[in-house]
Amino acid sequence: MSQASQAPQTTAAATDVSEFFSDLDGGIFERKLSVALSQVAASTVDYDREGKVTVEFSFKKIPGTHQVHCAHLLKFTKPTLDGKASEEEKRTTALHVGKFGKLSIAPENQMSFLSKEGQPQ
Repeated sequence: MSQASQAPQTTAAATDVSEFFSDLDGGIFERKLSVALSQVAASTVDYDREGKVTVEFSFKKIPGTHQVHCAHLLKFTKPTLDGKASEEEKRTTALHVGKFGKLSIAPENQMSFLSKEGQPQ
């Protein structure tokens, strides 16, 4: 058994999910997901037929770093008057992997450049 497969596991939540979504594609993913959810829900009510929103994530290590490329796929299908309409988009965001797998746009140990008041330090 390799050392990598023996890494300690934790059930504690390390990644802040709301921050994770807002980090993806500079906040664009979060906005597009909001639009997709709203459009599918509205069309489902309007046409009394099922709609679907699918989000998928895949990760690939960036060699020589503690980072991953997170590919995020957003697909949705909404009913229309005579059928259905769908969209699909796949983008990638580089994320740092911190302690216990915490995902963030910037490393946890990055030095602060501004004070809490927004002044340079």
